[in-house]
Amino acid sequence: MIGIVLIGHAHIASEMLIALQHVVGEEPLIASVDVGDDYEPESLAKVLNEKIKACDVGKGVLLLADMFGGTPCNIAMGCLKPGHVEVISGFNLPLLIKATSLRHHEKDLKVLADQVVVSGKQYIQIAQQLNISRATECGDV
Repeated sequence: MIGIVLIGHAHIASEMLIALQHVVGEEPLIASVDVGDDYEPESLAKVLNEKIKACDVGKGVLLLADMFGGTPCNIAMGCLKPGHVEVISGFNLPLLIKATSLRHHEKDLKVLADQVVVSGKQYIQIAQQLNISRATECGDV
């Protein structure tokens, strides 16, 4: 099974992992790294590397960073190893759910990365353009 590691600013990575567990339950080989204000690049890279190793059982690791160009992504990019560690920037919950589901049967890390990016983009929508009736009124906003 392909492992997954999330890395992001403040507590977004660990909170996204909590949200994932709320939706799909406990999953093996998933970890998170939060990047606080007091980070030191060298120690953070070491922690990230340890999490990658812990989530790798020989099938590779999908490394998800919260946004391209930010410190967490820049540190993640240092771990990029084609065919072994793939980095995706800009994660959301649907992307993470799809990655968690597909990794059980997808053996190719690059294929998995391509599929979850499509899914993550697919679930970003402007609600008004979907023409869906509202199930619950929000009141006077």
